[in-house]
Amino acid sequence: MAASLAGALCLTACAFLEPTPPAPPPEPVPEADIPPPPPLAEPPPPRPARKPAPPPVAHTAPPSPAEPTVLVDPEHVIGLDEGAASDWLGAPASRTEAPPATIWHYASQDCEVDVYFYLDLQNRVMRALHYEVRSNDIVEQRPERCFQQLVDEHRQRSGASAAYSPR
Repeated sequence: MAASLAGALCLTACAFLEPTPPAPPPEPVPEADIPPPPPLAEPPPPRPARKPAPPPVAHTAPPSPAEPTVLVDPEHVIGLDEGAASDWLGAPASRTEAPPATIWHYASQDCEVDVYFYLDLQNRVMRALHYEVRSNDIVEQRPERCFQQLVDEHRQRSGASAAYSPR
């Protein structure tokens, strides 16, 4: 009985050693059934070679009382150096060093503004790159109105023509 069991095992093992016939090649897919390739993605737009130049600071006369007042655009502060920002908004209530930034804090009657200056490495000048506006009023105040208050208060204190010129 042991001999017949050993013989059966050998036959079973031999069956695994015999090569299996190759599988038939897959049938070709008709060209009509092949989906078109996905469209090529457009390349991203080219990056500028260098940072754009800061906006020019316009020094114009204040509008006459008969003219309607244009609300100040808070984005006007972006790109200004410390001297131009001081000319436009006046001296800050406080200055804080928070490397790599210098933060100028302004407080008007109804709101507060923080202007963040960072070093422009090409020109070695501190420039405003960010600002935050907080309202002291229960109703949230628009940033344009807060900057307008700062500019108006600076004009009243200094009697200077710290006019705003929209870009």
